[in-house]
Amino acid sequence: MIRTAMLGAAIAVLAAGAALAQPAGSTVSAPVNNTGNPPKLLHVYTDAKGETHLETIAVSPKAGELPLTGLRAITYQPNKVNWHNAPSAQFAINLTGYLQVELSDGTKHKIGPGDLVYLEDTTGKGHVTRLLTPVTALFIHPAPGFDIHKWAAGEK
Repeated sequence: MIRTAMLGAAIAVLAAGAALAQPAGSTVSAPVNNTGNPPKLLHVYTDAKGETHLETIAVSPKAGELPLTGLRAITYQPNKVNWHNAPSAQFAINLTGYLQVELSDGTKHKIGPGDLVYLEDTTGKGHVTRLLTPVTALFIHPAPGFDIHKWAAGEK
């Protein structure tokens, strides 16, 4: 299942990142699975009118390595975080637990262990996060100028 592949990728990212032990500019290989289907990630972004949306992006086998600058692991207890923006463009991977994200366009989506999300709604109306269970998540920061669409497509 894709979630299992993403969880494996999350663990690989954690091991490769070694809790920020990697120097700035480190890279991690793109997630790989053995289902025959490309891994997918969820992309939370803001449009020109300030509305926040969710899209699913297939990750090409040619995606290559991720240029990383930071990694942190955080544990949260169930609660609701009202409207807010991502503090910076970042990947989020739940290692444990479930949450629901609500976007300004009305979309609600449940996120669970192994789901890979790229948060890029640093401006605009933002999103609401409802933690349904205790959650342990990794937040992974890409290098400046990172383009999720180019990376996922395997473009340089």
